[in-house]
Amino acid sequence: MQSDKFLRMLGLAQRAGGVAFGEGAVRDSIRGNTAKLVIVAKDAADNTKKKFGDNCSFYGIRYAELFDRYTLGKACGREFAVVLSVKNEGLAQNLITMLDTDTL
Repeated sequence: MQSDKFLRMLGLAQRAGGVAFGEGAVRDSIRGNTAKLVIVAKDAADNTKKKFGDNCSFYGIRYAELFDRYTLGKACGREFAVVLSVKNEGLAQNLITMLDTDTL
């Protein structure tokens, strides 16, 4: 299943130190142009989805709404993760390729 591969790659990015968690850290990575991919949990508040979708659109950063907060968190060794950004260019490109070729 491709979603398992995606989650494992996301965990690898986190272990490499290339993931920012939380609204403040993700917002800073977007504005600082270090975010390459922003992922928001499907069960996040509509306001959160709109805010990060608009920010990513303005700054030209790839945005995706995937999984639920507990699945994202588990992949990254946390209890939950509502919003995160992948800052590592190579790992972000691999994740984006999976997004483009598969329905997760």
